[in-house]
Parts: sequence; structure tokens; C-alpha cells
Amino acid sequence: MAAAEPARQEFPGFQVSDLTGQTLGVKELFGKATVLNFWATWCGPCRTELPALQSLLNEFGGKGLVVLAVDVDVQVPPEEDWVGQQLQLAKPRIDAFLQKSNVTLPVYVVDGKTQAELNLERIPLTVLLDGKGGVVRIYSGYSPAYSKDLREQVLGILAGRSQQGGK
Repeated sequence: MAAAEPARQEFPGFQVSDLTGQTLGVKELFGKATVLNFWATWCGPCRTELPALQSLLNEFGGKGLVVLAVDVDVQVPPEEDWVGQQLQLAKPRIDAFLQKSNVTLPVYVVDGKTQAELNLERIPLTVLLDGKGGVVRIYSGYSPAYSKDLREQVLGILAGRSQQGGK
């Protein structure tokens, strides 16, 4: 009999807003495996990573993978708990980037308080979660090796044999 997999640390819940301003709890969007990617249009590694995440979603979306791109283009002060100003400033850049790169991932924004609470000092920041919202891996920055490992971890989760740990 195989040993039970240890419980993973749960990723904190927070609110996101889509590009129309609709707010939802991020946990409502989770799948069997969920990739949260914090990015910005001005970030070179982010612009490389998002199309790779789009390919991953295209390949495994039908099997339970969810990829959420959380834009942090505009650094709203932490005391601001609304995203209206952020959306107004960032939406034209986000829309232009998505159109140019053929990325159709669901894109969200978070308020300044959430950005501060999540300590988003370095982007891209990619977090892989299991179906219960437990952290499987955290990738700070971007590299092809991270992308390869992420794909392997997603395959493991979807097959029910993921490993615990982080990078």
C-alpha cells in the first residue's frame, strides 16, 4: 500500500478582476491542476513565458488544467483596494499584447493590497497548484528548464502522481 501524500501548503485565496471589471475569488477558478502566472506587458521574460503557457493550456485544458494570467502592470498603492484605475491604465497594453501574441489565456488583475500581500517583487512568478489549491511548485523568473519542469509536474498532477516540492 502506498503512503499517503503529505498535505501541501495551501496558496492564499484572493480576489481578481477580469478585464471587464468583474471580481471573483481566485479559488472559484481552480481546476485539477492550476497555473497562476503573475506577469506584466513590460516584462521580457513574461512575454516569452505567456505563449508557452498558452501552449500548455491548449494541450491540457481539456484534461483539467487551468491557467490564470494575473497582470501586475500597474503598481497600485497597497492602500488602494480597487482595480478600476489599474484596469483603465493597463487594459489597452494588455489587449494589444494579447492580440499581437495570439494569447487567449484568461487575464485578471489584482489590487495593490493583494500585490503587496502576495509579495510580488519579482515577475514572472508562476505557481502550480494541485486540485485542492496546494502549492506544488513555485517558479520565480522564467527559463526553458522551468517550462519543461512545469509541463512534467502538470502531467503528474493530471495523472494523479504529482511530487511535492518547490524551486
